[in-house]
Amino acid sequence: MKAVRATLVLAGLAILTGCDVPTEAPILEQRWILPVDNSTIAVTELLPSGVTVSGNNFAVTVGAFNTHKSLGDLCTTCALLNGLTAPVPAFNGNLTLSQALPDDVSQATVVSGSALIAVQNGFSFDPLAGGGSLTVTVYDGQGGRQVGQTVFTAPLAAGTTVTRTLTLATGSIGSTLYVDAVLSSPGGQTALIDTSQRLTITATPSPILVSAAQVNVANRSVTVEPVDLDVSDIDSAISDRIQSGKIIIEVTNPFGVGVDAQLDITYPGGQITKAVNVGSGATSTNTLAYSGDELRAFLGKSGVRMTGSGSVSSSAGYINVMPGQQVLIKAKIDVTLRIGD
Repeated sequence: MKAVRATLVLAGLAILTGCDVPTEAPILEQRWILPVDNSTIAVTELLPSGVTVSGNNFAVTVGAFNTHKSLGDLCTTCALLNGLTAPVPAFNGNLTLSQALPDDVSQATVVSGSALIAVQNGFSFDPLAGGGSLTVTVYDGQGGRQVGQTVFTAPLAAGTTVTRTLTLATGSIGSTLYVDAVLSSPGGQTALIDTSQRLTITATPSPILVSAAQVNVANRSVTVEPVDLDVSDIDSAISDRIQSGKIIIEVTNPFGVGVDAQLDITYPGGQITKAVNVGSGATSTNTLAYSGDELRAFLGKSGVRMTGSGSVSSSAGYINVMPGQQVLIKAKIDVTLRIGD
């Protein structure tokens, strides 16, 4: 746990007197600053479901997707032979399927990834026998850049499933992977023609490692890393003289979005909550005012903790994020003590 440093730093001294030559003990106001160790809002707080940090990259999980077509859809001339045992006509056909990246991810920069392509042959014959092929190509969206390809050749025996691993190319991809499977069957096999039988293709991507992603962070809930405040060694002779104070928060924000948050000081028996706005600028400063009673409630006590939570602005939209990014929060407690009365 992080803790406030115990040393109290004297920041200023003002002497308040009622006349030029004092006739009684002077009344002093002393300003003390207590530095607080840094806290953060990590990039993980902004990631949607299906995106996690994996070492120096993000891991993007894409669900399995599949499609199928019947022999009648792929081979129109087979309709005339349905129910007969006859030579299979030559035919060509396409199967297409697509799958989106996780919700709220519109773009990612691929470092590595692959997909297991499984072809299940429900026909009563091998459509690839005699020099046929099934070419499976993955694109960055329909009509987009080719990002992977694998080719199936015979054997693809009746009733069996054959798999190939397709490696994804590096580079930027959009929100949807589009798969086009082109089947070329030379025909000639003698078999029972059943036009209802199906060929099924399933793509199961492994988690895709990406170096950056574009994600929607609007209204995303975030949590500030908790910081333990070791203020128990401030004795009552000091805390009883506290008049007022503030917590000064300096924020470094690499994300370019604002956060409406609250800062909580929790202590045995209570909690003090203040609203704070983290600006969208690269740096910003917030000052939260505390009364003497509020400060005395937790200074000099053990088990004191500073926490925070909030939500990203509803207008934030999509932003680019990279592993390791974080909002850095530097805080210090600035209090005024009255001495001499």
